[in-house]
Amino acid sequence: MASTSILRTLEDRPGRPTMWIRQAGDDQVLVEYDITEEVLSLNFRVHALLQELSEHPVPGVLETSAGLRSVMVTFDPDAIDRERLMDDLTAREAAAADLTSLVLRSRVLELPIAFDDEATRDAVNRYRITTRMDAPNVRDRDNVDYIVQYNGFADREAFFDRFLSTMWWTASIGYFPGLPSLLALDPLAQLSAPKYNPTRMWTPEGAVGIGGSAVVIYPMESPGAYELFGRTLPIWRPVTGDVDVTELQVFRPCDRVRFRRVSESDLRSLRLRAFEGSYPWQIVEEEFVVADYLDEVERTHDAAEVVARHRHEAAEGVEIP
Repeated sequence: MASTSILRTLEDRPGRPTMWIRQAGDDQVLVEYDITEEVLSLNFRVHALLQELSEHPVPGVLETSAGLRSVMVTFDPDAIDRERLMDDLTAREAAAADLTSLVLRSRVLELPIAFDDEATRDAVNRYRITTRMDAPNVRDRDNVDYIVQYNGFADREAFFDRFLSTMWWTASIGYFPGLPSLLALDPLAQLSAPKYNPTRMWTPEGAVGIGGSAVVIYPMESPGAYELFGRTLPIWRPVTGDVDVTELQVFRPCDRVRFRRVSESDLRSLRLRAFEGSYPWQIVEEEFVVADYLDEVERTHDAAEVVARHRHEAAEGVEIP
């Protein structure tokens, strides 16, 4: 039976997957791409559509928000009716750049990370004591060894090296305010992990975790379900005067992030500077040429297939929470 939430379907076209427009509320629709490509390529399509909407706005659209493979569109029903909105969204999608010619505005950030820090170990241990004593993803008060085993690494250092070796793409921001969902730009990374079951009731601010293929940074103390393996800086800047809240968020969609390993004591000092507003954020404005990524995917295809098989075989032997 066809989903009653689907208002319109744009069937797959050469080089493009099927797109649905779904009902998402009285004044919202969700544009969603079918999973016929890997998630990162679908996310590039999301940002291609957002770029087209930015350059050629639809009158009556109040806000757009990117997901991993979707765009939430909020509109004013008094300014544009739903049918006209869907016509315009379909036209914008058709006009959006193909991935082979897509160039996105992007920034490059560097962030310090301390692996297996005491704050994330405390969160994992609290979960073990208060929620699930037999959780298979909890090993000696941490999730690191579970991630290592699930991905088939020889040891922790091999996992840490792989994590540090790739640039991470900010696919979306949300769920919690300012929370970035990061995907690996290295086709050979292919890191993944299942989520907690049930969820964890407390996560420290600044914790770094992985769920599925996405890495997140927790912007505040909160519940969470991603496997924790380190901590970084607070990703909200200190409030200084009357400023736009978006300027307080460190991350923006399409940012690229490279992590730099530091000791836990060094991270404490850097976090203090960030809270005080004196941390020297390393952010460089650049453009991101999607065709370069596609070329890298093609160049590393055979090696990536080997990595994928290895990861799959390792994961099959690991108990899921």
